[in-house]
Amino acid sequence: MSTLQTALKPAPLRRKNLIILRAGDASLHRGWIADGARDFDLLISYYGQQPDLHKEDADHYEMRRGPKWSCIADLLRENSELIQQYEAFWFPDDDLSASTETLNRMFALFHGFNLALAQPALTADSYYSWSTLLQKPEYVMRHVGFVEVMAPLFERQALRACVSTFGESRSGWGLDWVWPTLAGKGRDDAIAILDATPVKHTRPLGGDLYRNNPELDPRRDGQALLERYQLGDQRFTSKYQLNSVIAKTQAHWRLRLKMWLGLVNSRRRQRRQARKTVG
Repeated sequence: MSTLQTALKPAPLRRKNLIILRAGDASLHRGWIADGARDFDLLISYYGQQPDLHKEDADHYEMRRGPKWSCIADLLRENSELIQQYEAFWFPDDDLSASTETLNRMFALFHGFNLALAQPALTADSYYSWSTLLQKPEYVMRHVGFVEVMAPLFERQALRACVSTFGESRSGWGLDWVWPTLAGKGRDDAIAILDATPVKHTRPLGGDLYRNNPELDPRRDGQALLERYQLGDQRFTSKYQLNSVIAKTQAHWRLRLKMWLGLVNSRRRQRRQARKTVG
């Protein structure tokens, strides 16, 4: 059992969003917190061997060896009060590159559209498993039937519905087929890919998980979950499910014309002012 260490903050400073990160030595999380005006707390569960590495970056900190999802299951079982303290929970891999602003917007969209389960889209230059998860710039979000274990985002009730599954797959395979059946209460608009807030997956798939845990058998894990939850062909269909989209829209042509004329007039005034100054 690991002991969670918490940097206590006054109540007015406590945030409603929590990132729970299984971090290795080369974690990219410092880019996430580079801007002090962040709308989330960061819990780092470090799986390396350097005592207290990354501790200074965290609002909550622990050291724990093992695979991502079974360790998160243990962490939340031992610290169940966290689920009551926060409203939204993001569980990213540590090789995702993103800015503080992007993550703040991600949480804002998640709350604003009353989502139960989501993930940020992946940038076009990311390493990826499914092309359906790559960003589509013309959309704000897509309501779908599948998000990946790489970076799922849960609201509190959806997490309570799904947390018991976290320890059922040591590799994590299969969990992302189960979660949509438990979260969202059947709403077609409860699960989404957030295209407006993409993150970059910077490393090839697998990485530390399989190097540090060579006994994992992901295909067996995934098949066992499909059978346990009687999901049949879910793995072949859920990742292609598209219920609806929220598209980016252009302003009406009259408004665009007005904005363009305003820009032209502003530049003319600047040139006139510059000539007066020189004269």
